[in-house]
Amino acid sequence: MKETQNNIKPYVGLTDYNYQEVDYTDGELAIINHLTFSSRMHATQVNYVFVVICSQGGLRFEMDGAEYMIGKDDVFVGYPNAIYNHFEATYDLKCRLICLTKSLLQEMLYPNQGIWNKTLYLKKHYIFHLSDQEVVMQNCMNTVLTYNLKSNKTTFRKEILHSLAQCIIFELCRTLSTLEQTENTQETNQRKILFDRFVSLLSESEIKKRPLSYYADKLCVSTRYLTMVCREVSKRTAYDWICEYVQNDVRFYLLHTNLSIKEIAVKLGFCNLSFFGKYVRENLGKSPSEFRRQLKDD
Repeated sequence: MKETQNNIKPYVGLTDYNYQEVDYTDGELAIINHLTFSSRMHATQVNYVFVVICSQGGLRFEMDGAEYMIGKDDVFVGYPNAIYNHFEATYDLKCRLICLTKSLLQEMLYPNQGIWNKTLYLKKHYIFHLSDQEVVMQNCMNTVLTYNLKSNKTTFRKEILHSLAQCIIFELCRTLSTLEQTENTQETNQRKILFDRFVSLLSESEIKKRPLSYYADKLCVSTRYLTMVCREVSKRTAYDWICEYVQNDVRFYLLHTNLSIKEIAVKLGFCNLSFFGKYVRENLGKSPSEFRRQLKDD
């Protein structure tokens, strides 16, 4: 098994058991020109911002327990730390995957990251269909991208591939901007910005702090105002968002890792095992050990 792993590069973001050769990777950007899936793949928690562009066939999967389907000329934008599972692909699937670190994406988009941030953090995902003209543009960029991926020329390879990825991202941003109905008032815009900052702070934190006051202090607003803004922009309270992220982490570590319950409690920032057990029982309806056993039995 170790020899196999040494010869095959890990598929970006997947668990240790899921492998696929990548066409390019440098630690900040990874590209797979022909994405493949297997029904035997383990659940995965992706730690990158990623874009799947489907040019043929179809792909069905679950994200955080909800089912999604993309088909020909669809684009799926994935956000960090979601849990993906139950992949089903048609035999003729043709998809391209572009994975970027959050810092690289910010660098590429600055100072025009607003539309992308809302896609990632307000909607948490986005599936949209490309128009005929947009498909032509994507095909042109894909031709240049494929040529450079296959080229044995190493001079400026990283710079060229980063630039091509940036072009693809900006082209998708242009598509998103035509789909998004933005509010015109300065007050509403400021509230959306605050919401984006809140969910960005929440999603990027390895340990999700549960007190709302922690995030309010970081954002220099009152807990009451932060709750009001979240409810207005997303129809959910700030506490609802915190609970969702914490519970997703709890589910993932209980089901998909071999860490002990005590180790999970420490990793997720709970002060002690007793408090972690109480939190899981109150929010998931069972003790951590019972919840882990039920999930694995299912």
